[in-house]
Amino acid sequence: MRDNLVRVEEELRQTRADIKLVERDNLHFTVKFLGEIPESAVEEVDRRIRGLALRRMEVGVRGLGAFPDLRRPRVVWAGVAPQDIPSVTNGGQQVIDALEGIGESDDRGFHPHITVARVRSPRNLESLASVVRECSAKEFGRSTISALKLKSSDLTPSGPIYRDVKEYSLQ
Repeated sequence: MRDNLVRVEEELRQTRADIKLVERDNLHFTVKFLGEIPESAVEEVDRRIRGLALRRMEVGVRGLGAFPDLRRPRVVWAGVAPQDIPSVTNGGQQVIDALEGIGESDDRGFHPHITVARVRSPRNLESLASVVRECSAKEFGRSTISALKLKSSDLTPSGPIYRDVKEYSLQ
């Protein structure tokens, strides 16, 4: 699945749009973005996550899209296969509900996805949008979600550096 996403990233690169591709090892589903939180909040996040009974699941990754939309994309993402959306959404919503009141609030609703590129400027947007439309139903493969990770990210000029803070095995 990751190899297929890297191949589609190459197609996106060939559009010559002004994008920053996500490196293969950094491709992941984001459940909740917390933003800057104090160290004391990490302990509370840990306590709340450990209290959940999250299940391991196999998920199909399918289709490309863009946030907020293809007319003014900021993020290009790969989505979840329709048949897997309910289980992924259920697990994600459990985490979001458990972390209520910690970190940044977000009222956009949970939309399970893997970010594959960030759009930096409007250069060659039509070419980029064309590839996204062509790949809107493309199958990228299946993957087992077997862990939830609390990550920190340090932003650098060459992109974010992610570090695992905590890892929770799913049953």
